[in-house]
Amino acid sequence: MIAIGTTRKPTQRIRSFIKELRRVIPGSIRITRGKQGFVEFCDAAYASGATRILLVGAFHGNPGRLGFLDYSEDAWNFYPPTIIIKSAQLLRETQYNSPRNIKKLVVLPDLTHDQSKAALLAKALNVPCINRDTLPQLSTNTGVLRVGISQYKAMDFVSPDETQLLGPAIKVKHFLTRPMGEQKRW
Repeated sequence: MIAIGTTRKPTQRIRSFIKELRRVIPGSIRITRGKQGFVEFCDAAYASGATRILLVGAFHGNPGRLGFLDYSEDAWNFYPPTIIIKSAQLLRETQYNSPRNIKKLVVLPDLTHDQSKAALLAKALNVPCINRDTLPQLSTNTGVLRVGISQYKAMDFVSPDETQLLGPAIKVKHFLTRPMGEQKRW
């Protein structure tokens, strides 16, 4: 199970961003940090049954970065990738309605040079990475996370037929293949 959490004092936009992520990542839970320290926050996630944490950092009140933590060998460790966000468009800001009930998520590399990044992101989310030929075989309650959908280095959550946006659309400033260390404040 993956827990989704934020830095301290998240803005309304970041709370909405997390709500949309929670809807499209099956089996995810939201952990409210509040005034907890980082260790207490991680312990609360583990007590809820999570073995991985997706942290959403802030930049000027908007989602600024995504980082992963993994619980192994009785300790929480930062896990690749780290995604620095340029901008995020929430589902409520588009013409699309609220998403359907997502039971499964898959990652689809949309460009050939994004294969390794998509595989790394799929591993971090504990979901499969698929090829474009398997899209027609997916059920309608499956969400597809497209990675590298244009020259703008973007990610978005779409339906298997790629006609409906199911979650936030994210423009990526940097996709770091190493984990974000503890030197950065979360």
